[in-house]
Amino acid sequence: MNTEIDGRLETDIAWVVDRAQPADAASKALADKVTRTVATRLESLITGKPQPQAASTVGAPAQSDESRMVEHAHAVIPWFQKNGNPSGLERPIYKQLSAFMLLVAQLLKCELAGRASNATGAGLQRLILPYEKVDTNPEGADDGTKIDVGLRSCPVNSPVEAQPDASYGRALAVVEAKGRSTKALWHQAYAQLFDYSHNVYYCQIDRRFIWGLACCGSEVRACIFSNYRAFASPAIDMTDKAGRSELVRLLVGWSLCDNDRLGYDDTIVWNSELQCYEISVPCADRPGESVPYYTDAFIIGAERLFSRHCRCFLATSTRPTAPVTEDNPLVPDCVIKDTWTFHDEQYNEPALDTGGNSAGSTSTGNSRDNSDGSRGDGNGEVADKLARVTIGGEAVFCWPPENFDLSSLTERSEIGILRKIDARLRHRVDLDGRYPRILDGGWVFQGSDTQRVLDSTRLILGDLDSAQQSRTPFCVHMRYAMTPIGEPLKYVCSIPELIVVLHDVMRCHAAIYDECRILHRDISDSNILIVRPKSGGVHGMLIDFDCAVDKSVTKRFTRPECSGSLPYMSVGNLERLPIPRTQLDDWESVIYLICWLGAFGINDESRIVGGNLPEHLDEIC
Repeated sequence: MNTEIDGRLETDIAWVVDRAQPADAASKALADKVTRTVATRLESLITGKPQPQAASTVGAPAQSDESRMVEHAHAVIPWFQKNGNPSGLERPIYKQLSAFMLLVAQLLKCELAGRASNATGAGLQRLILPYEKVDTNPEGADDGTKIDVGLRSCPVNSPVEAQPDASYGRALAVVEAKGRSTKALWHQAYAQLFDYSHNVYYCQIDRRFIWGLACCGSEVRACIFSNYRAFASPAIDMTDKAGRSELVRLLVGWSLCDNDRLGYDDTIVWNSELQCYEISVPCADRPGESVPYYTDAFIIGAERLFSRHCRCFLATSTRPTAPVTEDNPLVPDCVIKDTWTFHDEQYNEPALDTGGNSAGSTSTGNSRDNSDGSRGDGNGEVADKLARVTIGGEAVFCWPPENFDLSSLTERSEIGILRKIDARLRHRVDLDGRYPRILDGGWVFQGSDTQRVLDSTRLILGDLDSAQQSRTPFCVHMRYAMTPIGEPLKYVCSIPELIVVLHDVMRCHAAIYDECRILHRDISDSNILIVRPKSGGVHGMLIDFDCAVDKSVTKRFTRPECSGSLPYMSVGNLERLPIPRTQLDDWESVIYLICWLGAFGINDESRIVGGNLPEHLDEIC
């Protein structure tokens, strides 16, 4: 984690709080005006000097609201004092920070009473409220670690009070605090913020990016996390009036901006009538339009903080006729893959990050919880450690112009690769179901139908300066529906069945290379599925063409890059040797995969324990 902080975090970035402000001019003007009013009212409460109500205020706060404001102001005053925490302990800050959030929410609600969001968006969209429990392990955590404070986005009509039942599934941001402001403690606060925030991605399938707050003593820094980079604001000094106003500006921005500024995806919505998610997938036949798909289960979650945030869902395009329940389950007929792809035309390959599903695996069940409560594919501690090794030097990135042509990027993406494969191999009936077929898919756009904007790193972070761009990968959001549905390799029932699956996969691999000139470059256990047709039998399917290259249109094979899953990489790939990558590299990966399965077992029933290794190897081989 310390390496991730040093390599991924940029500090003292002036524009971070600006990215929380509403995008449209009317809402931005309102946010600026409300910030000034709320900040002035805040100062009057903490100094005990009443200020006249602003002319724009719809009504003075009720007496009970005023009493609560005074109570919150009294609780937060020590946080505003230079020596307000002589013990240096962090726990008092939890309550003080929570009280500040409640105070600002109450002031904001009173200021905008009766002015809820409307068609123009110029109004209060939500309230930002803290969870009631501090130093708590939220629901959805992948371990027993505790966050200091959690913030939640609540409906406008919610009472201004701390929220029960802390959950990563509903958290807007995680807050990590330390008692004093020192370089070492800031580093610890960032490390914990990085460590815990990945749970937000995993538990919220509609989260494109996330926010966080780090607090040391009376200083706060807002953080915004993109796919491969984090940016922290300059220190917001809560002992200074200007600093308090800046934190108010952040909270007002969060309360008035559209959902996309908070990191939410407007193309994935919960359908309360049907009790399932409705996901808009770009239409294959009608450019600019989308097709609604329905899902109630994700089979791969975005479980890492810095990755392509690949998610996969079991889904169907058939609208349910009644609410989805246990007695009326949704019957999926395809897999939706939602991921972010690199715009890699002009920059060097990024340092390889092969952890978890960041490579974009579409293996069903790959990220289900294991029996011990952890997440992952269950291949064991050795594989888990190997998968988290990062290879390669520092990359240099080049962002495309704002209105760049997506066609070339589409051709190089997985969806372009799969469409080419299907066009060339559709006549091969013997390969039906051996590779995924695209039903619908394309690039994801955010915004209304009249103002659609490509969902990319630029939409999240804005136009960075050239130095920041050179350090930040430019990613574009892609989503597509595929068929058929398969099972992970770990569900193979016998050694003969394993042989059949591997034979099918490599026969398909050879045909794809011979007839399409496409090299897969990522043969691994998570990229081979078992398909069990309703007609009976079993066959294998090769998936995840994120690392694939089209040899007919590129000559980049000799570039010393790493691609694929670390335990199964060929030696030439692993060592970045300046030699062409060929089919032999993928066949070498198959050999390593067979050795791995023979040594460590195929699934939980066959996995070796203790000293059973020699007998197990004899049996498998």
